[in-house]
Amino acid sequence: MMVTINDVAKEANVSASTVSRVLNNTGTISQPTTNTVIRAVKKLGYEPNVLARNFRKKRTRTILILTPNMTNPFYSNIISGICDLSRDMNYSSFVCNTTDETQQIKKTLDMLYKHKADGAILLASEKGQHWLSEYAEEFPIIQCCEYDPDLDISRVSIDNYHAAVETVRYLIALGHKKIGMISSVNKYLSTENRLKGYKDALREAGLESTDRYVAFAGKDYNYQSGCRAAEKLLTQSDRPTALFCISDVLAIGAVNTAKIMGMCIPEDISIVGFDDVEQTSMFTPKITTVAQPCYSLGQKATELLCRKLEQNESIPLETILPYRMIIRDSTGPRP
Repeated sequence: MMVTINDVAKEANVSASTVSRVLNNTGTISQPTTNTVIRAVKKLGYEPNVLARNFRKKRTRTILILTPNMTNPFYSNIISGICDLSRDMNYSSFVCNTTDETQQIKKTLDMLYKHKADGAILLASEKGQHWLSEYAEEFPIIQCCEYDPDLDISRVSIDNYHAAVETVRYLIALGHKKIGMISSVNKYLSTENRLKGYKDALREAGLESTDRYVAFAGKDYNYQSGCRAAEKLLTQSDRPTALFCISDVLAIGAVNTAKIMGMCIPEDISIVGFDDVEQTSMFTPKITTVAQPCYSLGQKATELLCRKLEQNESIPLETILPYRMIIRDSTGPRP
């Protein structure tokens, strides 16, 4: 059986990217770690994939963009940032809708080995996708927005935990004590951190964090799943007086569900979204939300990728861009 870079990483007790940097003499690696990796390489008889490296010398000037849901306006804004800057850098963009299916993601990334693209930007890396290291060892890859913290692959995102904490603190400051949350069944780190921030902010204020006030929408944040989650929360006899939604699309679903149930917003229920997509300010009430710098996230990911492609220079493992809360009409004092 052919020895892979992951086998070497396991033997040396380091990440696959660390093995790659040692073999390519890039980045800053301590001498003891370097020695450990070299011993593991010799012990296992590992031979780097020379074919893939040769492919990289032939440039296609094409960037792969992997998105889980092209219809979600959050992703489309990021894609715009990527495409605009890549065009300025004389690169073409190839957008692939993967629907978060592992086999589809792998099939798309295999285009790198087939010399159909030079690098890739992933918009929805879930936790536990360790197999991504094999691609990142051979080709430039950037994780944008969502990322696996256990992978030594550069990422661009926001501080989702503190954004959630700040949101819940804001609702508490309005007098709300029964605060519900519409989360998601996906395995994104942002989903995990927003839920943790929600619970921690409640505990900080001495408020109860109860599972019956948390409902889970679909993994792709689709509108209908947001409606169903909101209905589950708002039909309780002792219902929440405020909802924190981890996506604007889910928040729009919650707003419309509350209206159908005869509730006034924010007089009867306050609702907060996340992302600041254009639709949040197009209807009544305009939705209070956490604004992610979507276009800038896409541009920063592209900048980092192009630096790797053009100069093969070392880039930061983590880049965190600022978020901001935008207060609109969908939130108000506790009824």
